[in-house]
Amino acid sequence: MAMKDGYPFIFQMNDKAGHDELLEYTLQYRFTSERSHHTYIVRVERYIEHSYCIKFFDKANMLSDNKFSLRTSTFEPRTIFYTLFNIMLDVLKKDPKASFFFIGAEDEKDEPGRTTRRFRVYHRFVSSVVGEAVFEHHRNNGLSLYILVNKQYVEDIPQFTRKITDYVSEAMTNH
Repeated sequence: MAMKDGYPFIFQMNDKAGHDELLEYTLQYRFTSERSHHTYIVRVERYIEHSYCIKFFDKANMLSDNKFSLRTSTFEPRTIFYTLFNIMLDVLKKDPKASFFFIGAEDEKDEPGRTTRRFRVYHRFVSSVVGEAVFEHHRNNGLSLYILVNKQYVEDIPQFTRKITDYVSEAMTNH
């Protein structure tokens, strides 16, 4: 199921420091764009019940509080998304029970209260690349949240989706 599109990536570390009662640990990967030569850091946060949140940013923005919101203007999102998809497959290989979620971070051009532009792009990519044989797709436009629920291992999908949605909603309220 691996995609040939995307950049080669490297698993860097398993970070177990500084987590809360739901966040268990973070897997960190990195890759470098062959086109723009930007290096990206991918953080795959493992939460309760084998749920993983995928986050990424340009390494040049590592020290910024807005690192997940800043745009790089490299005009290569599809290749970057395929790389993220391949990282997701790597996590799934390590944890076959894995479900995934991601949040489209706001940027300066987003309108408050509407789905973010990033979320709309992520949604288009994920819905065209990730089939529904393994994952059930759920989206929450108000939170710009997309959840891929592993149908083989999650027994109560509505309850699982609610837990992830509630956690993200609470985390966004506290920031």
